[in-house]
Amino acid sequence: MHYILKDSTDPKIIGNGFPQVFKFTKEYDPNGEKAIFELYKYRFEFPNFVPNLSGLKLAGYAKLTDFISNSFNTIIVSLKTKLLLEDFNLCPHRFYPCSLHGKKGREYDYYWLHIISDYSDYVDYKKSTFVEYDLFNKKGSVLVESKEDLLKKREELKIKDTENFWTIWGDKIVMQSNFEKRLDLFIVSLIDGNIYVSSRLYSEIIKNNLTGCNLIPANNIEFS
Repeated sequence: MHYILKDSTDPKIIGNGFPQVFKFTKEYDPNGEKAIFELYKYRFEFPNFVPNLSGLKLAGYAKLTDFISNSFNTIIVSLKTKLLLEDFNLCPHRFYPCSLHGKKGREYDYYWLHIISDYSDYVDYKKSTFVEYDLFNKKGSVLVESKEDLLKKREELKIKDTENFWTIWGDKIVMQSNFEKRLDLFIVSLIDGNIYVSSRLYSEIIKNNLTGCNLIPANNIEFS
């Protein structure tokens, strides 16, 4: 069994307001050298520098948790969580120090988990099912024979409907037998943006009472 890692939205846990981090301090320049927007350019490889992530601002009534919800499309974790994750078999990743700034000038040390994870070549496309999707709705099922067929049909859909953001997304995903099943945390990518964790990692997150996340059974993915 695998689980999907989600942000907690419970105000009793994360405080009032979601996400917990979505702004920068006045002093921080996100467009600066080695800053956050520079890091965004590295989707398929790691940068040869340590990014400057020193100016992330906590929302006014946010509480500190082990996983911090954010608007930066990443995973931000406490030292306790970082140390736990380092004992597991994660997809290619690096931890970068980042600073969260709270009220009265308080600063908290956290870690930005930068993941490079694309296992779309290990999907069994013929056994998987796919649907047309916009940002909010499913439209209908689509037959996909291969990764190349998926990319072709996505392009055809884009040309057909230029006004709405329709694409093709995985609905029920079947991974091939050569997929690395020992991975404890990964993203399939291309057809699915979920963060999957193994039952082994799930148990340790629960055992160590790590806060700020929800773990939902991943009924949408199978392994050959």
